[in-house]
Amino acid sequence: MIQEYSDEISFNMLTSKQSYVKDFHLHNFYELFLLLEGKLDFCVQQTFYHLTPGSLMMINDLELHKAINRQETPYKRIYIHIPPNFFTKYNADDMDLAACFTARNIGERNMIQLKDKQTSYFVNQFRQIAANKKHAQPGGKLLQETYLIQLLVFVNNIYSLSTPQFMFQYTPTVQDIMNYMESHLTETITLDSLAHIFSLSKYYMCHIFKAETGTTVINYLLLLRISKAKSLLCEGKNVTETCYLAGFANYSNFITTFKKHTGYTPKKYSALFGHEGNTTFT
Repeated sequence: MIQEYSDEISFNMLTSKQSYVKDFHLHNFYELFLLLEGKLDFCVQQTFYHLTPGSLMMINDLELHKAINRQETPYKRIYIHIPPNFFTKYNADDMDLAACFTARNIGERNMIQLKDKQTSYFVNQFRQIAANKKHAQPGGKLLQETYLIQLLVFVNNIYSLSTPQFMFQYTPTVQDIMNYMESHLTETITLDSLAHIFSLSKYYMCHIFKAETGTTVINYLLLLRISKAKSLLCEGKNVTETCYLAGFANYSNFITTFKKHTGYTPKKYSALFGHEGNTTFT
């Protein structure tokens, strides 16, 4: 289900047994995801992260991702969804609150492991955010955002001092296919052309890709192009330029596909998110 854009912070603490997303997807917001109980595999683009209690994921609005619960036991997590314009409203000269989301390559350094006291602080800030949402009072929204600012300062300070957590990636063949698609988005890419480039049978290539990633080659390529289109629109490219620079050969198909995956036409998306400064990566 596509979540409509909102200027409001959204959040929850949930317990689930199965993966709540069965395939890769993109958001129109930034996400903090803290695992409290259980174990999870979390995939961001080409990288696997193995999450244990205290693992904090930071996911931006361009990163393809999904969570997988391989255990029989439930897992408990907190998520906080932050609209992009929050960061432009509250950024300070001495700290970029979005740095933990954007000051890195896509799909890298998404996770930090919190210590027990750090996890407790995160949970307490979450509860303060939730309390000021539940009990409407004068200044409640400002208090809610203040607690989130404190939390983002806390996360960014830990992130700036952290070392990259060990990342489990796909087998070389699947990773090469992913890399090729990402670096050749403006070109015509078909299953036949990929199979030829990698000297594989088309059916075997599709089988190993789906077995490892849980998605199809074509769906992954499509999401890469949607992500690229979002970035281009935020940079100020017009809809026609974006269509072809993101690798879509048909303009009307681009409009339909983009709206299906983001909830907006490219023009509306550009009006909402353009020039927000939320797509600058190292």
